[in-house]
Amino acid sequence: MRKKIYDYMKQKEMLRPGMCVLAGFSGGADSTALLQLLWEYGKEQGITVRALHVNHGIRGEESGRDQTFCENFCRERGIPLRVVSADVPGTAKREKIGLEEAGRLVRYGAFERELAEEGVDRVALAHHRNDQAETMLFHLMRGSGLRGLRGMAPVRAPYIRPLLCVTREEIQSWLLERGIGWVEDSTNQKTEYTRNRIRSQVLAPMEEIRPGSAVRMADTAEKLLELEEFLEAELQKELKRSVRRREDGFSVSLAEYERMHTVMKKQVVFRCMECLFGEVRSPESVHEEQVRTLAGGRRGSRVALPGGCFAVLGYGELLLKKGYGGKRTEDAVCCAPGGEYHYRGCDFRLTVEKCEKIGEIPVNRYTKWFDYDRIKNNVVLRTRRPGDYLELSGGGHKKLKDYLIDCKVPREERDGCILLADGSHVIWVVGMRISEGCKVTEETKRILKVQMKENGGTKDGETSY
Repeated sequence: MRKKIYDYMKQKEMLRPGMCVLAGFSGGADSTALLQLLWEYGKEQGITVRALHVNHGIRGEESGRDQTFCENFCRERGIPLRVVSADVPGTAKREKIGLEEAGRLVRYGAFERELAEEGVDRVALAHHRNDQAETMLFHLMRGSGLRGLRGMAPVRAPYIRPLLCVTREEIQSWLLERGIGWVEDSTNQKTEYTRNRIRSQVLAPMEEIRPGSAVRMADTAEKLLELEEFLEAELQKELKRSVRRREDGFSVSLAEYERMHTVMKKQVVFRCMECLFGEVRSPESVHEEQVRTLAGGRRGSRVALPGGCFAVLGYGELLLKKGYGGKRTEDAVCCAPGGEYHYRGCDFRLTVEKCEKIGEIPVNRYTKWFDYDRIKNNVVLRTRRPGDYLELSGGGHKKLKDYLIDCKVPREERDGCILLADGSHVIWVVGMRISEGCKVTEETKRILKVQMKENGGTKDGETSY
């Protein structure tokens, strides 16, 4: 087994001389074999080996027993060990997830801190072929895509899985032959944990019906991984062509999306959702199907996704994003001529001038001129409210909502539009149009000039103020 694993590590280019590898070490048979093998391999190849043990705070005295075993094992071999104590039940409650998922979140958080702070090059995990089969079944039952069905990758830098080429039985036999002990986690027998139920109630009967099922499934995972690697290269080309990163998520060009093969549509959506959901939740086929249905629906429609995420069908784009709608974090700002005002990251200056000083009114996007005498109240900078309207030529009104729809402003961005308003009368949708009711005419005597600066820059060639 030792040679098989070392050959597998070299074939997959997991480690190089001079690297430092951190092994996740629970004290169970799998992680004990992994650490022993890495320790021996490191002495041969000039690789530094360290270990990390996470005490999950779940099993009381048994957790203390496991920690003591890990400490003694590492002390005997001179392997540096970091012990991290975590409140997994507290994490599960806070994140509203199960203990199994919370434990995984805590462990990966500990690995990431070690990678960031201690100069570790790789993290070695003790998953083996039986784990691979369980993972495939777990993802299959959830309705995962190809990436889920191919299971765990042997190398997904900085994480490596040297034991994916051997079974649980091989590992335990090797330890017994070497006279190396390990500890058993009693929770491995509890069927309230999903993976335990898969192991005892699904995979075990499969092995009875067809011995070697786990091994053949792991072989299938290898073949699917090759296919997935090819698709990944094609996916990267498609992502570069059709997806734009936003502060709150991703924008997928509808024109490009509609051109894609169905397989690639699914891959693009899955990848965007994976980035949005993060480590806490993996996307499922039902989520992709919801997004695909949305893409053929009515503009402005949306579907809720896990983790406070949304898919929104915009004008020419499919948005996959965190949260929904604009954030109204500032109250309305009352403005007076001669003043300078800051609102939602932008600076505004208001001045009143006599009409004869202006001459012909320029057409600028971020500097506007209004008939000051036709403004009934003090103007304010704010976001939209029910009842807002624009005046049309001839005295008619148009609802602000209808105007924004006509301009194809996405629904979730409408609440973020900055308005200059006189009561419910919107005299300027900043960056867009002004109301006909306050336009400068031949009868105008006083002009209100409103100039906007954004992020310190001056718009429209106006003199900086």
